[in-house]
Amino acid sequence: MSQSKQKRKFKKVIFKLSYAEYEYLIKCSTLEKISPNKFIKQHLRKGFEELKPRVTDWDKQKQPENQLALFDFNLQPQQSSMLADEGFLYSTEKQ
Repeated sequence: MSQSKQKRKFKKVIFKLSYAEYEYLIKCSTLEKISPNKFIKQHLRKGFEELKPRVTDWDKQKQPENQLALFDFNLQPQQSSMLADEGFLYSTEKQ
């Protein structure tokens, strides 16, 4: 097999804990008799299940890619005067 990029089933997440938080994590995981990694995953799943209704509502409210754009915010507007454009109020000729 070649050394090209392989699809991975899992993604790596890194975060830092204070010493007190780490000690508490170890105590909680030993109390439940599981590894700290499994403890974190277990409680993340519970948190995800609680947030799932909010996330689905948010997904429903997102604007689709192909929706008509009424305003082009990248366009630089040019200021003009109807009276000056028509030429009947301001004369450009010298008298």
